[in-house]
Amino acid sequence: MRRQVWSRHLFFILAVVAMGAFIAGCSSAASGKGEENLAQYYASTEAELGKDKPIYIDKENKKVKVYATVNGKYLVEPTRHGLNWVEGAYGDQAVLKGYANPLAFYNALIELGLTPAVAKGGDASKEFEETPEGKVIKGDPLQITVTWEGAGKEYDINEVMLDSTGKELAYRFGGNYDAALKKMTGCYMCFDSCSVGITSNASQPVGAFQDGKAEFRGNPEVLPKDGTPVIVTFAPKQ
Repeated sequence: MRRQVWSRHLFFILAVVAMGAFIAGCSSAASGKGEENLAQYYASTEAELGKDKPIYIDKENKKVKVYATVNGKYLVEPTRHGLNWVEGAYGDQAVLKGYANPLAFYNALIELGLTPAVAKGGDASKEFEETPEGKVIKGDPLQITVTWEGAGKEYDINEVMLDSTGKELAYRFGGNYDAALKKMTGCYMCFDSCSVGITSNASQPVGAFQDGKAEFRGNPEVLPKDGTPVIVTFAPKQ
């Protein structure tokens, strides 16, 4: 009888230890997509830009450059995502695939002196402006260009992305650090105003894509083929 009781106790202890190890393992896996070691994503020179070092902060010229690759699927199909981190929850749903945690991208824009609608630890209730069309994102306006080997020039974001309504994209630095950390969708650039994306488009209100009011895709007549590396440059809009 004692042997049976001891066996049950031993089984219980081993189960608790195993559960603790499982929880610790899950926590460790989740922490890989948190705030740890964001510095690993920064290139020290523009020439170093690539999948391993996908963000370059050019303080002298007030520009942030991001390495990405074309996702050919969304040169044909519509999406609400312009640029997403491949390891985020929506990493495979964007026109352009990014290779750095979007929190590192947020910090890079802060390094330029840009002001987000919602800063880290800020009040998320103040990030939108009410308009007759709906809520639109606030924050410093951005000039975004895209280029690649053989492109011959820097293309404005409105040359490489298409809005079915004909409106021009008008990106702003929404910020949303805390929401991006919590949800980890991977969103750098959303095609309509967004409470999670680091940047999003103020010319379309919240829910424009979801409500079927607008569709977005990459421009197949301009962007290169699937998998092609591109450099996306973000700067304060003059």
